[in-house]
Amino acid sequence: MTEKLKELYIIGAGGLGREVADTVVAINQQKNIYRIAGFVDDNEVIHGSAINDIPVLGGRDLFKQRRAAREIYAVIAIADVKIRKAIAEDLDGFVTWENIIHPAAIVSAHCEIGRGNIVQAFCSVSANARFGNHCIFNAGSLLGHDAILEDYVSVMRRCDVNGHVRLRTGVYLGSSVLIVPDVTIGENAFLCAGSAIFKDVDDDAVMIGNPAKRIR
Repeated sequence: MTEKLKELYIIGAGGLGREVADTVVAINQQKNIYRIAGFVDDNEVIHGSAINDIPVLGGRDLFKQRRAAREIYAVIAIADVKIRKAIAEDLDGFVTWENIIHPAAIVSAHCEIGRGNIVQAFCSVSANARFGNHCIFNAGSLLGHDAILEDYVSVMRRCDVNGHVRLRTGVYLGSSVLIVPDVTIGENAFLCAGSAIFKDVDDDAVMIGNPAKRIR
């Protein structure tokens, strides 16, 4: 008997959404798990179009219309922390949030991962690291042992997050950020690309440079 595929909806039809679609293809090449149902995007201009041969089905309200018909699997492929959080809170209860993990990522068997997370190709997630919900860990990034990502954290490409680091809810790391061990980054902090962090960062801080300095 053929196993039924999960119908997966990718929320966000921008660059990250297209990258996640490619990740789903790579997952299916290892084991056929998903059928990409389509992109979901609140930009009405692209509704009814196709992006990389994947249809853009409409805005997020379509989930509320379809919930009664069948179980719906989805992931939010939007890097902006506030937008991702608003969508997740709006749709909780209408969809089942999937973790999308590229087969080329190295993920310890002894880490914990919540719901709705994205881990892209060539990432490394070390022993006893923890993800909350709706985090993005983009291509080539490293997460050290015992590090913690709380909810709605965005880590862009090639970041190096060392052991025992804690990224509080809503943190955003631009590409190639370095964080040394035993540092805590406060809620909703924004670390600009290329920043090097050697000490704790306050809530809502905007940091830039090497060593990073607060600019807001």
